[in-house]
Amino acid sequence: MSVSRRDLLKATGVGVALAATGGAFNFTFAKTTDTLNLPKPSKGSPRVVIVGGGWSGSTLAKYIKKNDPNIDVVLIEKNNVFMSCPVSNLWLVDLVDLEFLIHDHLKAADKYGYHFVNAEVHDIDRKKRVVYTSLGKLHYDYLVLATGIDYDYSQWVGTDPKDIEIAMKRYPAAFKPGEEHFQLKKKIRDFEEGNFVITVPPGIDYRCIPGPYERATLIAWYFKQNNIPGKVILLDPHNDPPVKAEGFHKAWNEYVKGYIEYYPQTDIKEVDFGKKRIVTSLGDFDFTDLNLYPRCKSAPLVYKAGLVPKGDRWPALRWPWYMAQADERIFCTGDARNQPFSKSGNTANSEAHIVADLIVKLAHGKSMDYKPPRTLCYSGVDKGKAVWVDLTYKYDPKKNEFAFHNVKMDNNPTEANWKAYLEWAKAMYRDMFS
Repeated sequence: MSVSRRDLLKATGVGVALAATGGAFNFTFAKTTDTLNLPKPSKGSPRVVIVGGGWSGSTLAKYIKKNDPNIDVVLIEKNNVFMSCPVSNLWLVDLVDLEFLIHDHLKAADKYGYHFVNAEVHDIDRKKRVVYTSLGKLHYDYLVLATGIDYDYSQWVGTDPKDIEIAMKRYPAAFKPGEEHFQLKKKIRDFEEGNFVITVPPGIDYRCIPGPYERATLIAWYFKQNNIPGKVILLDPHNDPPVKAEGFHKAWNEYVKGYIEYYPQTDIKEVDFGKKRIVTSLGDFDFTDLNLYPRCKSAPLVYKAGLVPKGDRWPALRWPWYMAQADERIFCTGDARNQPFSKSGNTANSEAHIVADLIVKLAHGKSMDYKPPRTLCYSGVDKGKAVWVDLTYKYDPKKNEFAFHNVKMDNNPTEANWKAYLEWAKAMYRDMFS
């Protein structure tokens, strides 16, 4: 049974009407050249516009207002409800319900006094400090691009728009929360037999480093629980899972043995959709169905703003901070930023606290000392069992380099870790929305 967009909205109790807090605004008939006249706390209040209402953007909107209620904050998000990518692997195999992932943007905006605008941002004029949305234009003093990720299929699929469309629509990566997840969940439920192939992107600059490994493990668990005569084939260019490897191997050997095959050091050369075959450095793999997760890159808006150097995939930032090298009034946060940190929910949330403090201080002409973010990440490896990693980062200004710091890890799948996983998620949601 698939879940439609209508079911999603029904589950949250959120309608599709466009609205903004701070007053009854109806932008249904607005032109993109019209100015959105949102009220400010006072005439001279600086305005921070945040594009993207994920783990980073939602946290930023709340904590900028908490730190300084006189700053005007506008959160622009194209989806009218929040759906979490972290923990979504559990939902894919029915270990949590949809309501666990869904949260209300408007409720949080009303409570903390920031504007929520349900719209898409089409362009940015950095010189005039204006963002152009599907509902009108908006001036800003500071702009935060918390736009998440986009997919780069060029390595494996090529650049033909038709092939890219097939990859996106028929074999979605499902690391952007929303419709992709509903498609993947239907694939899992409808799978009858054969090879269900999952790919891991090269490098470590993709969203949620352990995410594909957790997903593969849980889908294998689902096949086993439902006596589905199929197996998960996990194709990985790395030598081993970059984090929590011992915990994943334990699960593969003890919990889902016979339902998963792991192929490390496997570089994908080509994906042939017609033959349903993946050509790799280890040979060809035929698939019955496919969860194709390619390498990641910046969202189109970051490119359009001129923040990504030619030949790169991520914005050039002023380390250790989050300001764009090309424009000190623009910040790239969460999974949109280019720093050697995990693109994960906890990292995005903890970074947002830091950037919120920084923006408030900059608005008052002050500076602050650098603070590193934290990455606490859980992975489910069986029903009621999980593993985790907890670390922070250290910046060396002389070398202009980051390094992992104070790393802790528990690779022993336990019920206590599973309970901690769910409580961690609840705590994160409270921090963003309650």
